[in-house]
Amino acid sequence: MSKLLENKVFISTRPSGQSAELESLLSDESAKLISMPTIEIRPLPLDEFSWLQLKNLESFNWIVFTSPNGLRFFFDRLFDLQKHYGLPEQLKIGVVGKKTAAHLECYGTSAEFINLGNTAEEFAADFINRVGVGEHVLFPIGNLARSVIEDRISKKAICTRVLFYETVMPSEISNEALSLVISNQYDMIILTSPSGCNNLLQLVSGKMDTASLRLVCIGQTTAAEVIRSGLEPLITAGMANSQGITSAIINYFQKKQLITN
Repeated sequence: MSKLLENKVFISTRPSGQSAELESLLSDESAKLISMPTIEIRPLPLDEFSWLQLKNLESFNWIVFTSPNGLRFFFDRLFDLQKHYGLPEQLKIGVVGKKTAAHLECYGTSAEFINLGNTAEEFAADFINRVGVGEHVLFPIGNLARSVIEDRISKKAICTRVLFYETVMPSEISNEALSLVISNQYDMIILTSPSGCNNLLQLVSGKMDTASLRLVCIGQTTAAEVIRSGLEPLITAGMANSQGITSAIINYFQKKQLITN
């Protein structure tokens, strides 16, 4: 077992209940993970237009899930409507990443197209070759979702986005974890979304020098938001998942040890 991370303290800003895998991986390396969610994911009430799309799924050729959140809230609302999770036979499913694809098993279905990358850019580059001209594509998304995929494939297909959830600042923040950040009693803060970054900065603004924050980003999209905010990420994971974050952290400390020695 590596001792590089022994007794080191990492703070996860992921939503409540979504840090279990990361905690397990870091614990295996003798590190401690403290949860301090800076975002909360909650369902949105559907308007008349949104319910209409849900009632007419047979009019779509594809449904694209860009995250487990969109997938979960979509199927919750579908069950509310029809009391089962069944989809029209002709409706094909596309997903961003294997993690999102795995969640489909819970609803008795599987994806027709899985992009093995973890970014919207990677998905769009592949999916545009799969979607047919004039086909209808449904995007169940959140209020802060980017339009990268839609912008790319809208030249070829007809895209409809429906808001199923929203990302907001949690109503309660862990004072213990926040105190560790402000008093510089941590090793790194792990960011997994642009909104998580923005909310973190809002929480510590005026209480500390934000330039001193030691930030680990799950991928390039989050890193870009950190840079846009005038900061520099300490680490950006090569793979946008818990394993990628852990590997990037270990690699960082291995290099640091070599320099020290």
